[in-house]
Amino acid sequence: MKILLFCRVICFTLSLFAASVQAEASWISIVKKGTAKSDLPRYEKLPLFDPHRKSFTCVYQNQHVPPVDSQAELWFQQALALDDPDIYSDKRDYPKIYQLYTHAADRGSWKAMLNLASLILSSYPGVPQHDPEIAIEWVEKAMRLGVPDAYDIMGAYHQNGMVKRGDATSAYAFFQRAADMGSPSAMTFLGKQLAGTYDDPEGEFWGNLPIATQMLECAVSQGYGPAAYKLGFIYRRPNTPDAKARALRVLQEGVKLGCADCANELSVEFDGMFLTDGTGLVSAIDKARSERYGKIGDMLEHYRGRLKLPNLDKVLPLPPAPLPEWNGDVKTLIDAAKPVSSPATLQKSSLDKGRSSVPDGPAATALDRGALTATGTQLAPKPR
Repeated sequence: MKILLFCRVICFTLSLFAASVQAEASWISIVKKGTAKSDLPRYEKLPLFDPHRKSFTCVYQNQHVPPVDSQAELWFQQALALDDPDIYSDKRDYPKIYQLYTHAADRGSWKAMLNLASLILSSYPGVPQHDPEIAIEWVEKAMRLGVPDAYDIMGAYHQNGMVKRGDATSAYAFFQRAADMGSPSAMTFLGKQLAGTYDDPEGEFWGNLPIATQMLECAVSQGYGPAAYKLGFIYRRPNTPDAKARALRVLQEGVKLGCADCANELSVEFDGMFLTDGTGLVSAIDKARSERYGKIGDMLEHYRGRLKLPNLDKVLPLPPAPLPEWNGDVKTLIDAAKPVSSPATLQKSSLDKGRSSVPDGPAATALDRGALTATGTQLAPKPR
């Protein structure tokens, strides 16, 4: 999973604030005193990116990240719950969110480390650190734990120029390492860049469709919804009935995994936009399905990777399955498609509110790579 954030420190008491900042400063001091610059993870020597590689092995990130103890995970989930997309950002308690992420990160939560880095790069008031160097150091700590997504984020920092002497060459080396280690967001980014029909290095895309497809399929199989969007376009290229059916299925899977672009694409398809030129994925206009996908797309965009809809087929199945009745209420539609929480899960913590929107697995998904900061559960982005 999708996948970093903002929070903290006007906290409950000045002593709590001081303690967390002291812990963070202590770790940073150790790194600075005990590590030569050339030995820092940000300068790790990696094989150069090979856009024409012949093989790729699908590795799952969750199988290779360090375990997180229950207390650290509880603090992490509490921070996610406070960073509620349904609350206006200027009303969220970012000082407290930062505090919780710091406690979780100090206890070894790699997800909290990555979200802290993203939060530090944000412009939200109340965050005690807005120093890019501190963000880089948190990501380096996750890299030392072997976290694939941390390598992906470090690649973004190289491409953004946050790392001294960083450039596109070093960035793509980190993206490649992250994808090979199991980062679904890195697989998705590289999969998009490798899916061209020819090479255009200046435009940052290459023609290596077999590897692009394998990377995107691996990302989707890990539950990373954004990969399904590009994969749908790859599947549809032959423009045969079988190819179109395959593309529809992967876009539907993407919607279940929280991909807003997938839902919006299906809304357009069922609205009949591509029927006249023969490239459409469906054979007939279906306004009712189009409307539902459009409403779901709006909600998924709002939650930005934090909402999963595994029961989507119950309320919005693909044809030829009949479309169930719907009263027009968007909340009813979304609630019926959400995961079903067992009573045991609900009693496990005090975070019942919004629990179904908290993703399983990784901290979060990567943002579109157009900015340096992220919200919700998402990782710091790569620029385009």
